[in-house]
Amino acid sequence: MERRLTRQKKLIMKAISGTNVHRTAEEVLELVRKDEPGIGLATVYRNLNLFVNEGLIQKIEGPGWSCFDGNPVPHDHFHCVHCGMVTDYPAQYSHTMDDDAEKTVGGRVLYHTTTFEGICGACQKAEAEEGRL
Repeated sequence: MERRLTRQKKLIMKAISGTNVHRTAEEVLELVRKDEPGIGLATVYRNLNLFVNEGLIQKIEGPGWSCFDGNPVPHDHFHCVHCGMVTDYPAQYSHTMDDDAEKTVGGRVLYHTTTFEGICGACQKAEAEEGRL
């Protein structure tokens, strides 16, 4: 079934599109409401998840957090556990990891992504200035 590309969908896609763009649904909502004040969070979530299912964007998530990535190509990420920042980690894609996983589980790997959890440089600096490091 072909879906219509409504004004709301265009605005949501615009808010998440771009290289190294990682936004929560709430952040997307805030951006979209500038042009479409009546849009609700449920509509944003529904369309973001639709875009994920169609392979247009990625959903990146971990324990207690999630965001959407405008780049649909499998790649790795770094997530700061203090401030919540998510950024691309520009590692070369490892097909060896896919091959190893296939051998281990006896299945077929389509792709993989890795998310590194840690503390970003800005949060480390703030901690050092506060004497917490």
